[in-house]
Amino acid sequence: MRWPFQMIMLAALAGVYAACSPVMFEKDADCGAGCLRVNGTRQIEYTVSASGGKVDILFVDDNSGSMSFEQNNIAARFSSFLSALDAKQIDYRIGVITTDVSNASNPPRAINRSGALQDGRLIQFSNGQYFLERNTADKESLFASVIRRDETLQCESYLNSNPGTNSAAYLANCPSPDERGIYAAALAVEANHAGFIRGEAGLAIVFLSDEDVRSQLYGESPAYRLDARDLPQNLIQTVQDRYPGKSLSMHSIIVRPGELKAGYSAADAAQQIAQVIVGYNTVQSQYRPENFFQAGGADMGCLNQQGRQTNQVSGSLGYLYFLAARMTGGIVGDICANGSDYASQLSAIGTNIGEKINQIALACENPKILELRFTSQSGTPTGSIQGLSYVFNPELTPGQTVYMKIECPDI
Repeated sequence: MRWPFQMIMLAALAGVYAACSPVMFEKDADCGAGCLRVNGTRQIEYTVSASGGKVDILFVDDNSGSMSFEQNNIAARFSSFLSALDAKQIDYRIGVITTDVSNASNPPRAINRSGALQDGRLIQFSNGQYFLERNTADKESLFASVIRRDETLQCESYLNSNPGTNSAAYLANCPSPDERGIYAAALAVEANHAGFIRGEAGLAIVFLSDEDVRSQLYGESPAYRLDARDLPQNLIQTVQDRYPGKSLSMHSIIVRPGELKAGYSAADAAQQIAQVIVGYNTVQSQYRPENFFQAGGADMGCLNQQGRQTNQVSGSLGYLYFLAARMTGGIVGDICANGSDYASQLSAIGTNIGEKINQIALACENPKILELRFTSQSGTPTGSIQGLSYVFNPELTPGQTVYMKIECPDI
């Protein structure tokens, strides 16, 4: 039931994320866009423009069976997310898509509204709009009515009463169980349905799923090999190719897999896992995602909880969603959180989105800054390196553009 896969070689993409985009003056296929290798180092250039406090926020909602509990949780505590944005006076848009990507065995049909809920299409709100804005009336109820999916409830009801998932009845009652949230987000960026993504605004993507991309089966079976669009580094590159200079942050509310092993960055792990797509007839064990995470760190209690919620459905650790968040300085949330804990993590995501508008995400920790200047005025911006980000202090103001050139160790 899967689409055919292509042989794809991915360029190294470290440093092409969050609040920055390399100057597209030259492309080195081995180093990444806007990156040159010089005497054993990588020299990377960025040009960043202040967004004027604008950000477009895309929620990627897993609408498969077993997700109604989690959809209810985020709907009930959405006000915490909005409050964090409003506290920073953010000019925001909020849209919602599903994790459902069509293919020959998962065609448009009634359960996915004849394809309207597939392939990164924004879900229409009951007010007729495809995204919410700061001045939209009744935002919380509108969001709740869209994030809570009728097709999810229908599928859960079917699964609790019927065995098996390989029947015409299953297709009639359930959307795709093959969750591909990163792929769907890439399609949303490419199509920009309803003009949701503004050229001058930052972009934030929030994944909500109780399973990893393709239910983590890409580490088990060649039939579930990853397509390039399933990879976080490809999504980052798609955003930068379509919208050079755009701020990007990704956030994931998932079954948490623990932390990366010492010596691995999120970008390193993502590039290793990417080998699953390079045409192997069998999945080689060294590319399984758990190889890059610390043993014993996964939230097995949450994983077991997900397995008890709906008949015939088990959750999985959200490895690729975790990497997407880490690569862009985003928040990794707990899909099993309840009550005040869930509200707190939504608030943290909202705060993080507001802060990312005026930062540059860096290709390495503690790089050597070769050049830093305004392009549209005299003087030098001020700030500090904090982990993998350069944080401006004071923040940039609308109309300001900054050029930065850094030096990182070669990889």
